[in-house]
Amino acid sequence: MVIYIVIFLLFYSASILEVGGLKKNQASWLFLGLAVLLILFVGLRYNTGSDWFMYTRLFDGEPFETEYGYLLLNNFFKKIIDNYYVLQFFVTLFFVFSIGRFYKKEAPYPMAALTLLMSFMLFNILMAQVRQSIAVAIIVLFSNYIFERKLLRFLLVIFVASFFHSSAVAAIPLYFLHRNYGKIIPVLLILVSNIFFFFPNLLEIIVLQIAPILPKTLSMKATYYMGSIFAQKGEFNTGLFYLSQLAITLLLILLVNIKDKKTAFFVNSLSVFTIIKALSISVYILDRLGAYYLVFAIIAFTYILDIKIKYIQLYYTKLIFAAVLLLFFYVIPIRSITSRKIDKLTNRVENYAMVPYYNCIIHPEEATSRKDWNEK
Repeated sequence: MVIYIVIFLLFYSASILEVGGLKKNQASWLFLGLAVLLILFVGLRYNTGSDWFMYTRLFDGEPFETEYGYLLLNNFFKKIIDNYYVLQFFVTLFFVFSIGRFYKKEAPYPMAALTLLMSFMLFNILMAQVRQSIAVAIIVLFSNYIFERKLLRFLLVIFVASFFHSSAVAAIPLYFLHRNYGKIIPVLLILVSNIFFFFPNLLEIIVLQIAPILPKTLSMKATYYMGSIFAQKGEFNTGLFYLSQLAITLLLILLVNIKDKKTAFFVNSLSVFTIIKALSISVYILDRLGAYYLVFAIIAFTYILDIKIKYIQLYYTKLIFAAVLLLFFYVIPIRSITSRKIDKLTNRVENYAMVPYYNCIIHPEEATSRKDWNEK
């Protein structure tokens, strides 16, 4: 567990230094250092996180139904290098490069954005969902087509991304978020979507009604997921953290100065992510669709740092907001690595697959016997 705490502290400290006013050159080198650290930490993991069971077996030639793009990539690394962990490292490198490049260009505080990304995605997209991480990275890498209003090219990007994870089609609405819809409409949609917080069975009824009219593949997947373990309801304990995050989101939308369409795009992405998060209370698997919006929504979260408070210097409010915001969202990964609750899916403690952290280059013998979520 110590290595996680060290990583969290390094990212947190770097973000505070950035907000405090590091020189541009210093900030660039520090950001690069964080990105490399994240690549090494995530890319070299061994039987840590999730999904290694199916990916390593697919790599070794066992039949497994998967998207054609990932299958080609898998076969390429099998023939050229014959080492799954090189493929895993390459995918992590591609994901962090894509996101890091985008944040360096678009985020007012790139290190804070990267820290928030790690808080939200460390134990899903980063350390588990390999195929989807490729799809997300492709969309982010070519997101300039959204801002340049090149719809056909963006749809082509979605098409390519869907060859690595079919859920990429859920990112199509991103193109239509590059517009200022005001503040009232997003706030109302978020509030309405949270009806599922109080009536979690309602969404399942709606999906099963819609499924028959969807395209065949989507219809089959929707029906399958509704009857599977992935349709379990999200657990939010008392709901305090979820409601606090919701309150932060609503306040940000209401207070932030939407100065142009690009700013509106990031705020709209946050709104859509929040709506998907509300829907995932009823059907947990829907949370995965939120990744396509979360990578952009994180930039909107950093806008909180520039909200001015009367009679207080902006420099001090930046530091205070950064310190509190980053600590608040650190609850997500810290809760994962410290939870001793029994997971209903695996009947093992929830932090079983994360603690201790194992590295594919050097690891103890017991690392090979750790079981993935779908192993008994």
